[in-house]
Amino acid sequence: MMRRRPGALWAGALVAVLALLAACTAAAAATITRRQHQRGASAAAAACDAFAAGRWVWDASYPLYDAARCPFIRDEFACARFGRPDTAYLKYRWQPEPPCAQPRFDGLALLRMWGGRTVMFVGDSLALNQYESLLCMLHAAAPGARTTASPASGKIDPSYTVRFEDYNVTLVYYLTHYLVDLVPEKAGRVLKLDAIDQARNWLGADVLVFDSWHWWPRTGPTQPWDLIQEGSTVVRDMDRTRAFTKALHTWAAWVDANLLHTDTKVFFQGISPSHYSSTAALFVCAQGPGLGRVAEEDVHGGDAAAQRHGAVPRRADPAAGHPAERAGRDGQARLPA
Repeated sequence: MMRRRPGALWAGALVAVLALLAACTAAAAATITRRQHQRGASAAAAACDAFAAGRWVWDASYPLYDAARCPFIRDEFACARFGRPDTAYLKYRWQPEPPCAQPRFDGLALLRMWGGRTVMFVGDSLALNQYESLLCMLHAAAPGARTTASPASGKIDPSYTVRFEDYNVTLVYYLTHYLVDLVPEKAGRVLKLDAIDQARNWLGADVLVFDSWHWWPRTGPTQPWDLIQEGSTVVRDMDRTRAFTKALHTWAAWVDANLLHTDTKVFFQGISPSHYSSTAALFVCAQGPGLGRVAEEDVHGGDAAAQRHGAVPRRADPAAGHPAERAGRDGQARLPA
């Protein structure tokens, strides 16, 4: 059983961070919580819903970090480092509707607030993008902070860990495309919709941010499984949305059994739009809301609610001055590809 910790404030800060990282998600990131464990939102949160509808607005003070100088971005995502000439796309921030005054992201305040805690992103490349972006935002706020990185060691440990030593804050990315288990067997690679043994690796985190969907529709050479299994029934294929729903039931049951009576904060992200060309439409809009309802309505049945919260972090006193904040830029280990 995980220990309880007071944490409404720092968990609320993560909500604001997730809103920054995933503002354009079609089925806005949902905080999975329970009615009997809800905490009162602050007045600021009540007045400013970070996950509400909104729009992108120009902000000349953006971006929040220089991607070309961030040591945590993988090469395949490091557009600026490899010569992308345009930067206008970095100058936008998400403005909730109705408009409200959200505090500007304060990485130092977040590091101080999260002292002694672990934040884990679990999922596919969407989780990886947000994980690396958050690392870069924190690195930009505390460039002199000492960090240690522990890359994935292989199939047994498919995770990356970066620890901000001066603040005792740990951020983890755990790679899993389906949340449920994908097991190699004699008959082939089996996607087990009712098995989630890998979840034991997620225990101990103070915050868990999950996502899944983009790999579910894949077919052909990019499909990483050969068979689908539920109980004793094994099939070669099935409706992918139905399979996704069954997997989320398994995930939700695990959350209920292992995290319901702890102070661990659990978030499930909605589906991020795919937008590969500047002239392409955001085609996810046609399917996103329905799939979002899978997480919000179907997963937990009638006794749970997917609540959207917009809490904001309390400003830390900048005069406090953590020693690492006064240090010069330190050598940083790059997250390996």
